[in-house]
Amino acid sequence: MENAARTLRGRWIKKYILRFVITCVAVGALLWIGKVVLFAIHPYWQASDRFYGLLSFVDDHVYEFGITVIMLILLVSTGIELGEIAKVIGQITNAVKVIYEGNDGPIKLSEGFHEIEMGLRQIQLDTKANAQAAKEANQRKNDMIMYMAHDLKTPLTSVIGYLSLVDEEKDLPEQMREKYVGIAIKKALRLEELINGFFDIARFNFTHMVLEKVTVNMSMMLSQIVTEFDPIFKEKGLKCHLDVQSDVMVTCDTEKMERVYDNLFKNIANYSYPESEIQITLKKNGNQGMKLVTMNKGKNIPKEMLEHIFDQFFRIDSSRNSESGGSGLGLAVTKEIIQLHGGTISCESENEEIVFKIIIPNERIRI
Repeated sequence: MENAARTLRGRWIKKYILRFVITCVAVGALLWIGKVVLFAIHPYWQASDRFYGLLSFVDDHVYEFGITVIMLILLVSTGIELGEIAKVIGQITNAVKVIYEGNDGPIKLSEGFHEIEMGLRQIQLDTKANAQAAKEANQRKNDMIMYMAHDLKTPLTSVIGYLSLVDEEKDLPEQMREKYVGIAIKKALRLEELINGFFDIARFNFTHMVLEKVTVNMSMMLSQIVTEFDPIFKEKGLKCHLDVQSDVMVTCDTEKMERVYDNLFKNIANYSYPESEIQITLKKNGNQGMKLVTMNKGKNIPKEMLEHIFDQFFRIDSSRNSESGGSGLGLAVTKEIIQLHGGTISCESENEEIVFKIIIPNERIRI
């Protein structure tokens, strides 16, 4: 749009200057011809001639007359140009109104304004796409809040129920008491996880993450985090095979990268087949970059879902499994962190294999 406006402004200036030059040349030529004619007939003028006074006046003021004609022509020309500009401004105003109101009405400008017309049409398409994306994200958020409100009630009811039973049944066998307390603790932890999901929603929508980067040995960091996830993997019978190249140095925000791994590995654990294998590979990508690839066995993700897997509030399990479902922000936050590092994250799914790829380049990122 800016280039189109600059081009149009240059075209207007050239057109105006050209018109000025042509006007001056044309009027100058006419004046010269008139002066020659007047000079030729001057010896034959008589005071008694009918047009002697007029011819004398023109002869005495020929240059003033020429300048006046030029100014009048330019004034009329300027008025025509301003009228055309006002017309286009009105068309652009109507186009902006159409875009603002989200209408699909056609945008048409006068001939010669094709670049601006195409720019406005592109803005119209982008605005419509952004509005639709925002509407879908808001709907997903509302659905997720409704789902989480329902899911919050389930563990809370269990916690209250089991603790009330332990409190009321004084003669409850110790083995049963420990069992009920254990269930209550498990449900309370799930409740805490869901509440943290609400905080994630607030943080994701009202704050912008800023990186505090340092250079770290990602090989050691990843190995440590995978070790911490070992109990979670074993709970589902998952075997994790780790292939890590030594001394993979990465310039990153370590706290944010820990969150990337936490979100990613939780997702892998939730959507892997029980008793299956997970493969995690880390290789160098330049002097201070990395390429991480994870592969786990799980139900194929439909292509239409793969397109939205990194969207806010998107969840693969539409059944709202309260034991595994989260806020629908994990992968969205993960993608934002990776992009802040100048990297990319992608997901592929076929033949009951889910593959995540994360690449962080070795160049430092501007934030």
